[in-house]
Amino acid sequence: ARSWVLPSSLREIAKVESTSLGFEDHGILTGYLHVTYGGASQGLGGYNLSGTQAALWLQGVLKACGVKSWEQVRGRTIYVLRDPETGRIEGIEPLPTEPGKRFIFADMFPEATS
Repeated sequence: ARSWVLPSSLREIAKVESTSLGFEDHGILTGYLHVTYGGASQGLGGYNLSGTQAALWLQGVLKACGVKSWEQVRGRTIYVLRDPETGRIEGIEPLPTEPGKRFIFADMFPEATS
């Protein structure tokens, strides 16, 4: 298992501008957080949320954002966590002064990040 103690340069502060949850063209349920980094923007997520994975992914996002409902995710400021070697987005976590819990995507989707 990886140690997720990251240098501050790999923790980027981002604001969740919007969220999306729905079926893509092939009928696959996916979810995204659309974040901005002050000028640049990016979508996080896009995993296949079939079966219980949907509930677990939603719970992970809610907990990382420190909120109780999906509607409260929009507008939250979070850290986006990047892999130190590849720069790939590996998860999200709350700011130190905010409630919440780190959510590492590879904990749910190891095949997507290996």
